[in-house]
Order: sequence, then structure tokens, then C-alpha cells
Amino acid sequence: MRSFFSNKKLIVLLVSIIILVALIGFSMNRDRDLSEPEQIMRDAIGWVQNVFARPAHFVGDIYENIQEIFDVYNENQLLRARLEEYTQISVERDLLKEENARLVDMLGIDETLNDYDQISAVVINRSPDAWEQYVGLNRGQTDEVTADMAVVDSRGGLIGKVSRTSKFTSYVQLLSDNDPTNRVSAQVVLEDDTAVGFIEGYDEENDLLIMRKVDVESEIEEGQTVTTSGLGDVYPAGLLIGEVDHTEADEYGLSQNVYIRPTADFSALDYVFIVQRHLPSMDEELLEEGEAE
Repeated sequence: MRSFFSNKKLIVLLVSIIILVALIGFSMNRDRDLSEPEQIMRDAIGWVQNVFARPAHFVGDIYENIQEIFDVYNENQLLRARLEEYTQISVERDLLKEENARLVDMLGIDETLNDYDQISAVVINRSPDAWEQYVGLNRGQTDEVTADMAVVDSRGGLIGKVSRTSKFTSYVQLLSDNDPTNRVSAQVVLEDDTAVGFIEGYDEENDLLIMRKVDVESEIEEGQTVTTSGLGDVYPAGLLIGEVDHTEADEYGLSQNVYIRPTADFSALDYVFIVQRHLPSMDEELLEEGEAE
């Protein structure tokens, strides 16, 4: 007890608090005039409250501003995530639209290939080092794919022939391969006739196939259709190759070279058809007559 009252600072603080509370309560009586000491006390209390209120309001405003910044940041992150999700959905939608268009094209091509057996396939390999030469397909020997089968893309344009096969895959040599042995017997469809020749080269700079050994007398015009002639042992007749872009005489002036804008897009090969040719067999009676002679 003695130690409690011996602490003068604590006693002074308690007495001051009691007096301050009493004065505040007394001053709240608005039905009478305040004395001068009460007015001074009220002003002093108001000044103290103002001193403490301003920093409190300032800190409160800072807190609210920080909270608003966090809210805006979280909202921005949410909108960014939704935008990325929308972008992904948009990309997937466009891919599906392109794939659907290609499949529709393939269905149309399938109807034009009624005279041949065809096997649908997907391009699964294309090396940058041999971009213009070969593509790999997901069909092979188990799908009855053999070498020298013609291959067309989803537009119906000839792209090349099967060069080699494995059990489950195969490689296609493209028409754009400038290998001297890569030749296609072709024809330009004229009004009343055809002009035959061979696809024997590819102009990489202008994306044009080159048809050589065409009769110099043939009147060939831009936009005329070029197809396979069926005269070789590989490609059946009537497969679409492209349209005439322009012609020029060969270096000797004995024939003309026809430059062809290919129907197939060699830069974007994805879905294709492998075409199996059925060579017509000779009539048995003709064979018997030939043997008798």
C-alpha cells in the first residue's frame, strides 16, 4: 500500500484523468453558459483531438488507398486471366474452323476420286533440312500403302508420290523436289485437245512447277488447267496439278516450258489422300489373239 502511494507520478496521472473526465462530462451540459475555464478546457481538448485526428485520418486514407490499389490489381489480374482464356478459346476456335474446312474439302475430294482407292492420312513429319523434298505420313504397310502411290492434299492438288514405306508410316516425295528423277507425266487441258509434257522442276522463288517438253505449237494460255495424263506408270489420269501461270520457249526453241501455279499449298500440308491406281487389264480375247499370232 505504501509503495503504491509513494509512486507520485501514478497518483498525478490518475487524478488528472479523473478531473479530465469530470470536466468533459460537465461541459456536455448545453443548457447553461460555459465559464471561462470550461471554455479554455474545451478548446484545449478540441485542439488535442484535432492533433490526433488528422494523423488518424491520414493513416486511414492511406490504408483505403492501399486497399483500393490491391482491389484494382486483383481485378486487373482477373481480367488478364480472362483475356488469356478468351484468346486461347479464340485460337482453338480458329483452328477448329480451319480443320473443319479442310475436312469438308477432303469430303469433296473423296467424291471426285471414285475411280481410285484412297487412304486418308496426316502429315506427321517434315524436316526443315528437306522441306521441299519429303513429308512423313501416319500410314504404312499395315494400311496397304506401297511405293509409287500418288498423294493429293485436302484441296485435291497433287503433291507427290510415296517413295518408301515402313510398317506404320511412309514418306512422300514432293513435286517440289528438284531431283532429276522426280518426273510426272502431265497435260494442259486445251479447248479441243491436250498438250502433254513432264513436270520436271520447281521454281522455289516463285512457287511454280515447271512442265517441260511441251509441243512448241500448242497454244497454251494463262489459267488453263493442268492434270496428270496417266501415261506414266505411277500417277492415274485426271489428278489436278494446277493452273498455267505463263510459258516460255526452252533454250533450244524446240519446245516450250509451262510454269504452273500448283493447286496444293506445299507450305501447309496437313491432311492428305493416298491414291491407289488400278491399271486396266487387257481383254482376255485380245490376249488369246495375240498368243495365237
